[in-house]
Amino acid sequence: MFNKKTLLSILILGVVATVAGAGTWAAFSDTETSNDNTFTAGTLDLVVGGVGTSLPLTVDNVYPLDTGTIGTINVENAGTIDGTLSLKIINIEDDENGVNDPESKMGDTDAVGELSSHLTIYANGIEVIPDTAMSIGALGAGSNQDIVLTYEVDDADNSIQTDKTTFDTEFTLDQA
Repeated sequence: MFNKKTLLSILILGVVATVAGAGTWAAFSDTETSNDNTFTAGTLDLVVGGVGTSLPLTVDNVYPLDTGTIGTINVENAGTIDGTLSLKIINIEDDENGVNDPESKMGDTDAVGELSSHLTIYANGIEVIPDTAMSIGALGAGSNQDIVLTYEVDDADNSIQTDKTTFDTEFTLDQA
């Protein structure tokens, strides 16, 4: 019987020790919740023709070896994301715009003008290749930049007299 009492006492001591140990190793805990968390997409918004820009740009009376400024185009990243700006000259069209006597004597017809083939356009001093995107560089969110377009006419002959060239300037802002 002594063994049963001893065994029962040991068992009771073990249970008490377990309960006491669990209480000794208990730790504080607190849980909180952060509600209504959101993700919002940023914006990339290019605005062309802001402050100081008068569109469309027009240059009259160009001639062989002439150089000058076409105009300044202000571009703005009105979005919230930084971008990389590029420019492309597109939709180039030549118009003969009539044939005068010097053109006629050269055999020029009223079919299509030749001016664009003798004209080079630059953006901020860098040549723009028609129909090819040219990187202007970074345009940070909320910032703007002036793009100065200039031109140069090569050593053309009388065939460009009265000719007219029109083109579009396409700006693209890509996420940086």
